[in-house]
Amino acid sequence: MTVGSQTIIEGKNIEITEAIREYANSKLTRIHKHFDSLIQNHDIRMVLSVLKKNRDKSQKAEITINLKGGHVIRCQSSEANVYAGIDTVIDKIDGQLRKYKTKIYSKIHNGKSVKEYGLENFERDELPEDFASHIQDYIEPEIIKVKRFRMKAMEPEQAVEMLDDCGHNFYMFLNIFSNRIAAVYKREDNGYGLIEPEFLQVNN
Repeated sequence: MTVGSQTIIEGKNIEITEAIREYANSKLTRIHKHFDSLIQNHDIRMVLSVLKKNRDKSQKAEITINLKGGHVIRCQSSEANVYAGIDTVIDKIDGQLRKYKTKIYSKIHNGKSVKEYGLENFERDELPEDFASHIQDYIEPEIIKVKRFRMKAMEPEQAVEMLDDCGHNFYMFLNIFSNRIAAVYKREDNGYGLIEPEFLQVNN
């Protein structure tokens, strides 16, 4: 296991047997092996659960890793059985971490600072050969459109109604109860989620 990190495997509506735990840990060794420098001293949390409203793909697996600099890597999958769900989510998190690592190497390769990721001394001396081609193909994300609109103050339940009417994946609004900018979104279990910041902070 990566130095200083802890693997947490939890179950919701499902018993985490010793066989499931061992299988999950064996698959997670791939993540520790390939991304040790990224995830050391950070916990990996895997949550396994059952989606009662989806019979074909009822076993949900979710992995969350909180990295330095406030970056969160999160993936989820829904499969017919728990083992297949673990396999799929491991593939997804591997891809996300590889993309994240490529972005950092690209910045280093181009002489840019990586302080924003909290990785001041992140393997600067040598660029791994298997990432060289990824860096050549890497394209910095670009914002091509900016949209501004008047934020409406409303209750979360009203925001959910607006979400259903507008057909978008999420809806932003000003929560009248907390006086904070918030967003509602549709969940896979057909329920709704509310996202709201605990505090606003701008780092100079």
